[in-house]
Amino acid sequence: MACAAEHARFNFFAVAAVCATAQRREGQTVDGTPVVMGAAAACLPSLPDWLEPALHPNHRKFFHSATVFVGLSFAMHRLYKWETQDDWEKLARAVGLLAGAAYLAHLARDAFTAKSLPIL
Repeated sequence: MACAAEHARFNFFAVAAVCATAQRREGQTVDGTPVVMGAAAACLPSLPDWLEPALHPNHRKFFHSATVFVGLSFAMHRLYKWETQDDWEKLARAVGLLAGAAYLAHLARDAFTAKSLPIL
């Protein structure tokens, strides 16, 4: 079972890398945003564990499943493509992308442990 510190490090690097890649793909100069987003994701290392507390090694159920990973990936894609109209929508989009990225990074890290992720 991966610990919170491992999840925090993984979240930082995974989210920062994805953010930098997205900036490059959109033709933007890579600035400090990936570092800020990575640091924020590192502060949220255990979102799935809040829903299913890691009280024992077999705590991974629905919220730690491949099904949630796929569904959240689809939702993140839709959120990424959302064309916001005002500052509140931009903030909601940024917070949603950050929280979703932290959640997906947690599940990705769990997928490479001995217990892996259940399908459902």
